[in-house]
Amino acid sequence: MVMGRVRKLAGVRDVLMLVVGRAGSNATVTLAGIDTLAGSWVRVVLPGGGHALPLDALMLADGTRIGALDTVRFAALVPEPRPPFVEDAHVDGAMPPVRVSHLEERAISRTLAELAVPHLETLLPAGKRVLTAKDFQPGGRQRSVALIRPEQFQQLHLAYVGDDVRVGVSFRHRGQAYGGQTGLECTDLRLRAWAWETLRKQGTLTMTLDAKACTARFNAARFYLTIGLVDGAEGTFWPQVAGFHPVREYTATLDYGRL
Repeated sequence: MVMGRVRKLAGVRDVLMLVVGRAGSNATVTLAGIDTLAGSWVRVVLPGGGHALPLDALMLADGTRIGALDTVRFAALVPEPRPPFVEDAHVDGAMPPVRVSHLEERAISRTLAELAVPHLETLLPAGKRVLTAKDFQPGGRQRSVALIRPEQFQQLHLAYVGDDVRVGVSFRHRGQAYGGQTGLECTDLRLRAWAWETLRKQGTLTMTLDAKACTARFNAARFYLTIGLVDGAEGTFWPQVAGFHPVREYTATLDYGRL
């Protein structure tokens, strides 16, 4: 049964990338998105599992790098699920991925609205901030990533942490508050690059931007977020903001030596 599923889903796949983020260090990244044919999530992993991919995983056939909202064609993706990361799949084949298209700004709002789920219950039960293996029993919740439009986007919190930068996102969704004062950590590469630039220009070590300020800074009245679970200590799983998506394009210069 499992092998049949692998054979069925393996092969050329086009994926709209909604997660292009930092994994655990400057040398590794995470990738995830929506399979445009199946309409299901794919989280790219190393063969045998592992979400921390080398920087080379971003390289495309034309020498450019994968970016958020690119549709990327992979020669072959082979599912490799392990609960709760049932979306995991590894790249199978020597051919580098190819950018098929980039989501046009005029289509961002409509496309993200179609892909967003109404709540986080299948990912993060109401009132919970940390999950364990017991939360992912057979027949129960089987999901590790989802796109939402928060009912209330509250703030971005930017701060230097030693030689690094931390970006936190706070929001409310379906009556639940997420993130608190410093926000859920956001690993989105472009937003992190934007945070580096913003803090440097302002000459400050920390900055909090409320919803009104974010609307002005990003020229966008709506924001979508990709929420993903990550491995924690002692068999726990924690939520992160893995993708940050205003409905308008914004620019930031990525330094791939300092993600």
